Amino acid sequence: MLTATPQSRREERRDERRDGILDVARDCFLADGYAATSMSTIAARLGGSKGTLYNYFKSKEELFEAVMQRQCGALAETLFDVDHDGDDARERLQHFAGKFLTLLLTPESLGIHRVVVGESGRFPELGRMFYDMGPKVILTKIAGYLSDLMDQGVLRRADPFVAAQQFKDLTISGVLQPRTWGVIEGDMTDAEIEDQVNNAVDTFLRAYRPD
Repeated sequence: MLTATPQSRREERRDERRDGILDVARDCFLADGYAATSMSTIAARLGGSKGTLYNYFKSKEELFEAVMQRQCGALAETLFDVDHDGDDARERLQHFAGKFLTLLLTPESLGIHRVVVGESGRFPELGRMFYDMGPKVILTKIAGYLSDLMDQGVLRRADPFVAAQQFKDLTISGVLQPRTWGVIEGDMTDAEIEDQVNNAVDTFLRAYRPD
């Protein structure tokens, strides 16, 4: 039976500590926004010194980047976590749309989206950072799959990245913005998500039906 070495235990404790810092930092950013959150505030809520916090993250920007990276990474991992080689195009697109929509509408994801939208006017680097780590990665992967479908003649030939953007927009149409603005509150039911996903996929496949 393998036992953890002292070094691996230290690494595990450090990873756990890092995750704890990210949890607290995320809550601070979501509650107070990026501008109003300071490293001192985060350190105080952690119950430690700023020195300890700076041992993990050199700046507030780096810390916010790590928070977004973890959230965006979870979304990308969820989207592409299953082998779908046996699925047809509709089934796989339904998987992408369903997973994307479900995780995008979590309180954490909505909160980060609101922070980025609200703060990017003063801190444009936040918007670029968010796009590069989240939407761009996901759109690029979906575009690669759509390109394969175009090569196979399942979809008509077009710019795969533009097609991926349109697929994403159909998936969140009428759902994301009202919840971001607080016009609609509460979680979508499984039936509502299924209807939204089916409508998005049906519309997309009709729009990209081979000539």
